Amino acid sequence: MGTRLKQLLPLFLLLALSAPSAAAERGLEKVRVAVSSKSLGFLDTWAAKERGFYRKHGIEAEIIAMRPPLTIGALQSGDIDYAFGASTISRGSISGAPVRLVTLALRTSFHTLVARSQIKSIANLKGKTIAVTIGAADDFVARHLLRRAGLDPREVNFVNMGGSDTRFAALHTGSIDATPLSLPFFVIAKRQGLTLLGSASDVIDMATVGIGTSTRKIQQEREQVKKMVRAQLDTLHWIKSQKAEVVPFLQKVFGLDEGVAVESHAIYSRLLIEDARPLPEAIKTVLEQQGKPDLPLDRVVDATVVQEVLRERR
Repeated sequence: MGTRLKQLLPLFLLLALSAPSAAAERGLEKVRVAVSSKSLGFLDTWAAKERGFYRKHGIEAEIIAMRPPLTIGALQSGDIDYAFGASTISRGSISGAPVRLVTLALRTSFHTLVARSQIKSIANLKGKTIAVTIGAADDFVARHLLRRAGLDPREVNFVNMGGSDTRFAALHTGSIDATPLSLPFFVIAKRQGLTLLGSASDVIDMATVGIGTSTRKIQQEREQVKKMVRAQLDTLHWIKSQKAEVVPFLQKVFGLDEGVAVESHAIYSRLLIEDARPLPEAIKTVLEQQGKPDLPLDRVVDATVVQEVLRERR
């Protein structure tokens, strides 16, 4: 073998070894996925990307933070391929948009009603100010908890405010008396001595997070939708079973200290739906919230994709 060939041999070997990987990369299907924020509510979405579950199933996902009111139009126009706000997808389909919820990752909302430390019960909220995002899941949860405790929501002053991070800060300044907070904010609030008055997880099933897409995508690109479902199933199983890996992930990606990460993982794991099937009770809650309790579930959900994937995995 000539000297020049010997010198080039390592390069040839390197190219040969890397070729399958490069081919695999070229074979990835690029999709755009919308979430409303980089929050723990969408943990499965961020983990699927960062831990490689999307790539494992042939998907290269770009995750985009998008305000919920823009999501349905973006799905219909093709500007995004998937959205993980189950309540947003449900409201869109109820309004007649050609979108459907394919899976459900969580059986209910994380939202927990948190009050200033001086307030010890929901009854103490009469005449007080509660901050919510009017019309969103947190608003529904807050009003539901008030009614269950016997307090008419009309006896409370509701003000419209942004996400949990904004409302948490307002609670600290004393400009509001109470607010429903999501993970990890209510965990942090409890550690700071604020009062937890009730949680959605204790009283109601409610569709909040899951894969939603257009009916066109389900009909014409069904295999891609199935890839998304497979990636989600693997991610949910990882979250549920690999606490030793998930807790450091929460610390790194969401900036949590270890104690908050451990408690947040326990709460998330308790609420996740490991087979990702849309729960009828959770969908019915959204229908009732929108004043459409008698609307058929298949107007909102297409569960046939996840059912196919689950059958294939047996």
